[in-house]
Amino acid sequence: MLTATFKENVSESATMVQNETCVSDLEVSRRVMAIRSKWSVAERIRRRREAEKRFGDLIDALACSEAA
Repeated sequence: MLTATFKENVSESATMVQNETCVSDLEVSRRVMAIRSKWSVAERIRRRREAEKRFGDLIDALACSEAA
C-alpha cells in the first residue's frame, strides 16, 4: 500500500469561505443610501457632527505624529 504525505501544515493553509460573494461598489452605495433614507433629520445632523469630530481628531493625530 502506498502512502502520500501532505507537507503543508493545516494551520498554514489559506482557508476560503464558501459562501463569500463580492459586492460591487454600486451595490454597497445602494445599500448605504437605503439605510440613510430612514434616518431622521436629527439623526443626520448628529451623525454629521460626529463624523466631523472624528475627522478633526484624525487630522490632529496625524499632525502630532508628523511633528514627532
